[in-house]
Amino acid sequence: MTIITVESDPKEKLDLLLKYAEELGLSVKTEKHRVLSDDDITFGFGRPATEAELEEYFAGEEDEEPIDIETVFAKYADGKH
Repeated sequence: MTIITVESDPKEKLDLLLKYAEELGLSVKTEKHRVLSDDDITFGFGRPATEAELEEYFAGEEDEEPIDIETVFAKYADGKH
């Protein structure tokens, strides 16, 4: 089985593509795509994130340098925050 993900704008092009796929006898399933925000990851958004959504969200983090945990907690170690 092969699964193809298509992002399309405007809707008319997507409708034509779906019609063509159905004419070819292909199984068609549409889902709304949502770009996850930091708040979505932190607080949730009503359903579990799909693997594709998580991969897309974390893909942007690959080039960033990780923050050392001691550096993070050092800011709050004095108890003033």
